[in-house]
Amino acid sequence: MKEKEFVIIGAGQCGLSAGRHLQKAGKEFVILDQYPEVGDGWRRHFESLKLFTPAAYCSLPDLPLALSPKTRPTKDQIADYFSRYAAHFELPVHNKNKVTQITKAGDKFLVNSTFEEILTQKVIIANGFCQVPVIPKWAEELTIPHIHSSHYRNPISIKGKRVLVVGTGNTAAQIIAELTSYFEVHWSQAKKPKYKSLNLFGKNILWWDHKFNRLDKQVKKKNLNKDTPIYLYNDLKSKIKKARRHPQVIKANGKKVTFGNDKTMEFDFILFASGFQPDFSFIQIEGFENNQELLRAQQGISKVKGLYFLGIPYQRTRSSHLIYGAQKDAKFIISKAIASG
Repeated sequence: MKEKEFVIIGAGQCGLSAGRHLQKAGKEFVILDQYPEVGDGWRRHFESLKLFTPAAYCSLPDLPLALSPKTRPTKDQIADYFSRYAAHFELPVHNKNKVTQITKAGDKFLVNSTFEEILTQKVIIANGFCQVPVIPKWAEELTIPHIHSSHYRNPISIKGKRVLVVGTGNTAAQIIAELTSYFEVHWSQAKKPKYKSLNLFGKNILWWDHKFNRLDKQVKKKNLNKDTPIYLYNDLKSKIKKARRHPQVIKANGKKVTFGNDKTMEFDFILFASGFQPDFSFIQIEGFENNQELLRAQQGISKVKGLYFLGIPYQRTRSSHLIYGAQKDAKFIISKAIASG
């Protein structure tokens, strides 16, 4: 059985940043990641995905992203950058190595994964809070093809002529914008979305947020659960306007779905852009809070001594969900973990 001082779970922006900070501090650690290659967590997103964030705010510690600062990176550019980052600093990433269980072994942690068992003093959970796709219960009554947005790659993923997209956020809007050129698209929303321009006076809104020091501010508790606006850019708004709007679906039967206004329609295909939820069932430790709100309130520091989290939405600031904020959160968490002895 191996023994390390730190085990980091996940090789995304949080895990790689945490690894770099531990490396600079001269600590012994390993990063366990379930994907075949570093960056695959980004590569699996739909093909046309581009970040809202300009490249200027997408760098990890000590190695800038080699793109023009104003450029919005594609998901593959971010994936390749993460892969290059891990190789450049020779970070000890063990790929294809999914963590299956974390338990306590005396005053240490026993981490079980696909290929190894590791005894460690401290664990950094950095594999994100979006592990389990959310699909409504009524989908069980469908007899037509349906997928979650996490399995969507491009319009070829869709079958039939009449398509229903379920969801209110940016993912739903971007996929709809692609589909309206090929299908009769309908859009079911639980509530009316809010729209916001991605650019203001020729500058990305993140540039303005940074200029006025909003990126590093904490989110007020009353704003934590507010829906993110749909960011408009290029001709996105004109494309999504082609989709026919409907209220929330209340039930389904075969090909038919019934909306909140009691109207029933038949569809050939349904795509759920309905978000994700975290899954920490592999953490089998007495006293673990397993509660996102509590972990956020504690800034990612669990009540279980030696257990830390990164990637919580709005963990410490408004930008915690961005690469810009995630790498700052990683620095904070590592400093706390090292200081705890």
